Amino acid sequence: MDNLALERLINEANLLLISSEQELAKPKGQMMSLAACQNAKLSMVMLLKAYLFKHKIDMSDNENLVQLYEKCRAYNPAFNSITIPEMGCVSGSHCAMEEYCMHSDFVAECVDRGKNIRRLLYMP
Repeated sequence: MDNLALERLINEANLLLISSEQELAKPKGQMMSLAACQNAKLSMVMLLKAYLFKHKIDMSDNENLVQLYEKCRAYNPAFNSITIPEMGCVSGSHCAMEEYCMHSDFVAECVDRGKNIRRLLYMP
């Protein structure tokens, strides 16, 4: 990945995060929780990949959200404040998105996690 690809990855992650925030701002009856949740989760994956690339840490294309997070956490203990493994859609042995992503409170937490990852990405 070169610097231009990194910039595109970060821009796309930011757009997904903004989309999730906009979805959460809608009235409850109009909000699409699952879309906001998926966008936030994909944004987190992209931001974690960007962080790893920025710090020249090896990763493979098939690593999942928790694996990427663990690599970032091993490199920078500041990631300990972000609780990715406790997310309902990644904990346990199955994905519980139907239960987890349908609640706006959980989606808001995921968006906050994405913002925290973004903040760490931009720190020196």
